[in-house]
Amino acid sequence: MSAGTAGTALVGTGPVSAAGAIGTPARMRAVMLRRSLRENPGPAVAALTGLLAAAWLIRYAVHGEGDTLSILAGTWVLGWIVLPLMLGGGRGRVRPSHLRLEPVGSLPAAAGLLIASAVGIGPLVSLVALAALPVHAAASSGSPGAVLTAGLGALLLWLTGLIGSALALEAIGHAGGPAGAVLTGTFTGTVMGLFGSVWAVAPWITELLAGTPEHIARWLVYFPGSWPLSAAGGAAGPFLALLAVVAVAAGGYFALVRRTLVARSSWRPRLPHAAKPAVTTAGPRGIPGGRWGPGPVWAVAGRESRTWARHPLRLQYLTFAVVYGALLAGLPMLAGTEVLVPWAGVLTALWAAAMSAGLIGLDGTALWMPLTMPGGERAEVRGRALAWLLLVTPIALLLTVAGVLLAPDVDPLPALAVLPAVLGAGATLPVWVSLLRVRPVPDVRHPTSADNPTDIVSALVASGGGLVAAAVPMAWLIWGPDGTGGVAALLGIAAGVAAWFGGAWLADDRLANRGAEVLTAAGQRTRPPETVIPMRIDAAWYRENRATAWALILLTVGWVPVVPQGLMVLVLDISGGWIVASHLTGPARTGTAVAMVALGGAMLLTGLVLWGRRPRPAP
Repeated sequence: MSAGTAGTALVGTGPVSAAGAIGTPARMRAVMLRRSLRENPGPAVAALTGLLAAAWLIRYAVHGEGDTLSILAGTWVLGWIVLPLMLGGGRGRVRPSHLRLEPVGSLPAAAGLLIASAVGIGPLVSLVALAALPVHAAASSGSPGAVLTAGLGALLLWLTGLIGSALALEAIGHAGGPAGAVLTGTFTGTVMGLFGSVWAVAPWITELLAGTPEHIARWLVYFPGSWPLSAAGGAAGPFLALLAVVAVAAGGYFALVRRTLVARSSWRPRLPHAAKPAVTTAGPRGIPGGRWGPGPVWAVAGRESRTWARHPLRLQYLTFAVVYGALLAGLPMLAGTEVLVPWAGVLTALWAAAMSAGLIGLDGTALWMPLTMPGGERAEVRGRALAWLLLVTPIALLLTVAGVLLAPDVDPLPALAVLPAVLGAGATLPVWVSLLRVRPVPDVRHPTSADNPTDIVSALVASGGGLVAAAVPMAWLIWGPDGTGGVAALLGIAAGVAAWFGGAWLADDRLANRGAEVLTAAGQRTRPPETVIPMRIDAAWYRENRATAWALILLTVGWVPVVPQGLMVLVLDISGGWIVASHLTGPARTGTAVAMVALGGAMLLTGLVLWGRRPRPAP
């Protein structure tokens, strides 16, 4: 049942009361959530991880320091607002466009959509986590008034995250045109870069948990995360400030909902070139050609280059890759580590390949053109790869040169030797992965940031190809004779060329032999139905779906060795009775933690592969 169908069934075509109009989106969201829990293990894993983090935050609130707790609570709310933008959180929510044909006013619709946003795992886990604020007030003062005030402040902070998340998804997630795409890519890349470089600021985190430094504490008065505890201390200003933030966010969300409902049309960009052939001229013997060159490969490369410049999602992906790669390499400089700076170009190329691993899903039925022309499959594959190479290579080279200049004491040879290998693999392997795992977009003419056609398995395979190619020059640099760096550079070029032709051969074979299958998958308006997972123990279901069951187990349990047994020891130096590495010292401690991360990563990767191979019901 789609969201629109559910809305029509629940509301009907006649006038409805305000209470019914407000409750309708919540019931729609409840149906979608129930199906999501049965068809996808992701929400269950996220719930378990979030509840563990919330329990730790409440435990810290009992004996921890108030300023640090305020920072952690505010950061939690910020993550609640930001993470759905990067993880496709818009897919499972009820949107204002779902209510366009219903007899619902703008104010009831906005209120109902916000109530629907509260129906989910994220809001529930966040409410549990923010309960740490009144717990701290009870532990520190014991005054019932302070506890009540802190609880009301935590509720307002929770509403800030709820409305802010909905506002961000509706505003940034639907930002149209190149400017909106670049803004979204920059924003998400910056946040992911900060999270990805958390190890570089681990000493700061350790210092923060021990007690907030004075130079940070004096700025907390301007930080919303500290306002509930400040209000519990007797200050009325922070409480009023929280009320104002909630009111402003609610007003902004109401304006966006009204804009969608009143206009009766989406304000997303229309992309006619995404649903019809983009080739504009023809060369000899009916093979497309154009100003880019006389051959079909250059014609496809020209079409793809124009598409990269015009398509909002492609611009967003490219911007994200550049910002994310640059920050992953540059932020460690804040901790005095410069070894990653020359690798900015390599990291950008890897992420550009990962973000390109699902672009076939954005083409829809336009894919029929290369299938109907002589040699069209080969030209399509190589033209796409050539356009990616011409686009990413200058950016990667510029970032690499900038990194070498910023870190003159770091040997640039490894990064320079690896870069050609990563570029060669990143040009063709994502084309093959995109043809192998087609994930259609609901409407290719009106794409949004939530319509990400790339799943985690595709991204891992596309970027993993670059890592495999990069292993050739790196192995020579590590184990080869001293003074033979030039050989490593030649091996990097050779590995890139081999990866180029290998990926092109795989993509050619896929498009030539399974072209009709790929075209059918790309032209679907909805994705294939997911495997329904029973909510109770069912031996018969397990016997018929062993791969799915083991995938769920591995995806759930695999995080245990990765996070608490591995990363928490390596990054935060946390010890505990059940953490194996904490009972060891020196290299044995580090090696055990690294082995735990590797074990968990293998479990998660195996779970992802098994999940991709699960049997699917017929549509």
